[in-house]
Amino acid sequence: MQAKRKYLNYTTPVGVSLSPVARAGWSAFLIHESGYQPALENWNHEGVDSPFWRFYHNPTSGCHLHYEGRDIPLEPDMCVLIPANTIFDCCGPLSASHYWLHFTVSRLSGSVPKGPVIIPLDETLRVLIQAVLRTHDESASEMRDQRLHHESAALLHSTFARLDLPTVPTLPDRLLDVLALIQKAPHSELSNPFLADRAGMSLENFIRAFRQHVGQTPAAYVSATRLRLAGEALVLTDKTIDQIAIEHGFPNRHYFTRMFTRHQGCGPAEFRERQHRKRGR
Repeated sequence: MQAKRKYLNYTTPVGVSLSPVARAGWSAFLIHESGYQPALENWNHEGVDSPFWRFYHNPTSGCHLHYEGRDIPLEPDMCVLIPANTIFDCCGPLSASHYWLHFTVSRLSGSVPKGPVIIPLDETLRVLIQAVLRTHDESASEMRDQRLHHESAALLHSTFARLDLPTVPTLPDRLLDVLALIQKAPHSELSNPFLADRAGMSLENFIRAFRQHVGQTPAAYVSATRLRLAGEALVLTDKTIDQIAIEHGFPNRHYFTRMFTRHQGCGPAEFRERQHRKRGR
């Protein structure tokens, strides 16, 4: 006879409930690429600029980043986080031993740091990086790639845990559902009335609550999300600009180009060409 299950609670009196953290809007990292090259012969790239975040670690000394007039040495006892849309130079006067991650975070708790963030390696980060580098040395396989994904996610979570980011109020479930919809279906009808209806709120209350909890109007958030995702598609896919425009909620290429230029300072074609030419690692 099967024993009756008695323990159904999600929490215990002695544990730490993490539900408020999840409900505050933290999301998993979308990892685009993990790479490791022990000897890159040419790591000199000017004006590196991308719509995604980067994680850098060099196991040996000699290379550095140049950002707003200052040099940031890449030493074995540190790692560097580079927020999206940060423009910097990669400087490699000698062969570079270089490990990198390209990734996206859809929403952070608190404001995004400005410029590269230096994080000293403690024992935990050192062990995690060594594990990822060992996995990179394995022969290519689906199992290897799955392990790389999980190890990379663990490394990013451990790194972000060391950032001094302010907390934000918990988002109501109805707003979390709306944010998830905007992220997953940017091509959809995302007008204020539609989103208010999805949230089960009146239009006035929805706009007020959205601004209060997210810090932007719904329309501004939708536009910023569409442009961010479109920028990633320009860099990471070979889709045409017309395809990217339609798939991210823009009625046509002309309107997409106008909005993208206003946001990035250049058109999507120029942005893609620049990224492909200067995609330094």
